[in-house]
Amino acid sequence: MSRTDPEFWARARRARDRLADQFLSHPEVSLIDIGYDLDSEGIAATEYIVLRVHVRRPSAAQALGLPEKVDGIPVHVVVADYKLE
Repeated sequence: MSRTDPEFWARARRARDRLADQFLSHPEVSLIDIGYDLDSEGIAATEYIVLRVHVRRPSAAQALGLPEKVDGIPVHVVVADYKLE
C-alpha cells in the first residue's frame, strides 16, 4: 500500500485517535502523533509511517502497556519531556 494512499491515512488517523482516547490522559504521555519511524539517533527513516506515543520517561512505556500495532500500524515510543521555552 502506498503511503500516499488516502485510505491508509484515514486508517492511520483512526488508529491515532483510538490511542489518544486510551492513553493521552495519562500524565506520562505528552503527545500521540503519526509520523516517520525514528532510529536510535532520532533520525527519521522515511520509508516507515508509524504511530508515535511520546512519553516523558523511558519507564513509562512499559508501565502503559502500549499495543505493538493498532489497525496494522506499528506503535513506537518516543521519549521526550517537552516544555515551553
